[in-house]
Amino acid sequence: MRKNGISADPHLIKVGDYVSDKAYKAACDLLEMREQDRPTAIFAFNDLGAINVYRAARQHGISLPEQLSIIGFDDVYPAASMCPSLTTIRQPFDLIARQCIDLILEAREGKVEQNYFIFPTQLVERESCVSPARP
Repeated sequence: MRKNGISADPHLIKVGDYVSDKAYKAACDLLEMREQDRPTAIFAFNDLGAINVYRAARQHGISLPEQLSIIGFDDVYPAASMCPSLTTIRQPFDLIARQCIDLILEAREGKVEQNYFIFPTQLVERESCVSPARP
């Protein structure tokens, strides 16, 4: 966002954590905003959080994706089977696992040179995102 000159509205940032109840409550907080202030899209911290956004949207009578687009992060089961199927960011779990093993082996030998990594991700476009209905 910063790269594109877009500033983040702190009222639209909610912490959902990995816990279902927190993600659901965060989604409800966003969806209970006045319609003109309510977001047209939510990027969830993970796919479990996105599932809870689906739940909150349905309970608030908000149709997916016509009134609310949702993107998750992980591409775990059941993202492709949801209705609508969840657009998400796929992580390279196999590459992450290999790097973790290498890091453990390096640590055992006292040779850790790097303690953080940036892994490539992939946008998996499915049915949960459309262009916003309002400007």
